[in-house]
Amino acid sequence: MSARIYDAYFKLLDGEKVFFTKADMAKFAPLKTKLDDAIWNQDLSAPFSVFNLYVQRAVERMTYARGLLKQGFDFSVDQSYTFDREHADWPKDQAELDDLWRKRTMNDWLRLKLAGKPDAEIRKTLDKRYAGYIERVKQLDGEDAFQTFMTSYAETTDPHTDYLGPRAAENFDIAMKLSLEGIGAVLQARDDYTQIRELVPAGPANKSGKIQVGDRIVGVGQGDSGPITDVIGWRLDDVVNLIRGKKDTTVRLEILPADTGVDGKHEIVSLVRKKVSIEEQAAKKKIVEIKDGDVTRKIGVIELPTFYSDFGARSAGDKNFKSATRDVARLLGELKTAGVQGVVVDLRNNGGGSLAEANSLTGLFIDKGPVRWRYWSTGAQRRLRRSFPRRSRTITVA
Repeated sequence: MSARIYDAYFKLLDGEKVFFTKADMAKFAPLKTKLDDAIWNQDLSAPFSVFNLYVQRAVERMTYARGLLKQGFDFSVDQSYTFDREHADWPKDQAELDDLWRKRTMNDWLRLKLAGKPDAEIRKTLDKRYAGYIERVKQLDGEDAFQTFMTSYAETTDPHTDYLGPRAAENFDIAMKLSLEGIGAVLQARDDYTQIRELVPAGPANKSGKIQVGDRIVGVGQGDSGPITDVIGWRLDDVVNLIRGKKDTTVRLEILPADTGVDGKHEIVSLVRKKVSIEEQAAKKKIVEIKDGDVTRKIGVIELPTFYSDFGARSAGDKNFKSATRDVARLLGELKTAGVQGVVVDLRNNGGGSLAEANSLTGLFIDKGPVRWRYWSTGAQRRLRRSFPRRSRTITVA
């Protein structure tokens, strides 16, 4: 098990083998037989040390790549770069790592050049991209390290199991029940600021009339008189954690309006948190007309972003708990009444969710037969992911 945890952990941290070298891996090799003991003894100093080195290397590599942008690249020389490095060897030393990153950065440049971008714009675009990566990596913390390592452990027993830290679990719960207690604003990280991307209809922020799309949140205070905490440069989920809270409690936002510069006058907006429904993630329907020769057919389309279910309300016996199956059944009835001649269920952007909902929703279309089939193979267990996007999402709801 320790060896499997070891392999999974390094795949999550450096699956493309672009941060660690063979020398690093030789130093890490003794951990192959010790990670199970680390969990048993509640001593994660070793995997945390690995994570810290990953953060250090990621910053070093991106800083090196930014330096390469200043001089540009010579495309007259015949060179090759292997983009998919899943089965590649670890770079043997610093020199080989530098050459790998030279080619990697050159490849990024070439992609934009082939898209018709001029050199000056390419340099600016990549520099901003790499700088943003550095900032996101620098904001990783102990919860990220713990979540990544424990996911590695969980996947040794089931490749489809993840460990969710407190905030990740909260966001998953919100995504499943399509509601939260907060101000009803969709937020995104923009440079050093937390920016209002959307306002949820009928949410406290929207009803106040004092917050607009594009406004930047520079401070958050609790209650009617609590101190304002400066949040410029904070990671998005930390800001969201301050804004969310219990229903009917007050939060104060220090706002830099969208129509002012960074030196503009700040405004304080006081909001009372309420239960906010995220209806844009619920099932939706539309009717499209398709011409088939001389015949026009009415086709119903149901978009389902996720198989959502309010687990808490369901466990509590609430018969009206939020349910993807119930919503789709209602939409099917409405489409039938509208006289559609066929229905398409659009799952292209569906990220998953409740397996129970997926099973019961299938029952709306078929009355018997297998719904799911599980086949174990090495290929089926491959999961290509990076560690830091797990919590550092660019968009979330407060």
